[in-house]
Amino acid sequence: MNFGKNYAGARDEFVYIYSQDGPSAYESSDGVILARVPKARVRDQQSYQFFAGTASDGTPQWTKNIDERHAVFSFPGHCQRADVVYNPLLKRYLLALGYNHAGGWGLYDAPEPWGPWTTAFHTDYWGLGGTHGYRLPAKWIGPNATEMTLVFSGVQLPNISYDAFCVRRMKLELRANR
Repeated sequence: MNFGKNYAGARDEFVYIYSQDGPSAYESSDGVILARVPKARVRDQQSYQFFAGTASDGTPQWTKNIDERHAVFSFPGHCQRADVVYNPLLKRYLLALGYNHAGGWGLYDAPEPWGPWTTAFHTDYWGLGGTHGYRLPAKWIGPNATEMTLVFSGVQLPNISYDAFCVRRMKLELRANR
């Protein structure tokens, strides 16, 4: 999770790490998992904890046993290359998730790092060819809450060439709670 330079905007003393819940970064999985570790103990594998669901009051539960992990986000067969950033102006967590290395991706938001996640944007193909690796750098949020920059990788297709480093400004349209 990206909280800004040197984790300056972090919510607590933990570093949060997201990963698709599968053996390969090149194959889609069914969900995204979340781990955390105290900032001072990142190199200590025994200090890592995995999200294990929420209690009936919504409190997150953590376990040291990776086999007891629960997904924080589920989209069967579509979870690949997850990136999460905290937008301090919106006070929301934003998950950018690539689907298929062919231009499928989505943007999801949540009030907490473990969700619940709602869909802000989704497309199976956004017309830019084989793009992937979507990122939302904390440094490029603003100047107001709804303006951000999307960074992604591209490929070369017949008659179209993309740089390996692609950048697009984006503006979120906020809706009132329903």
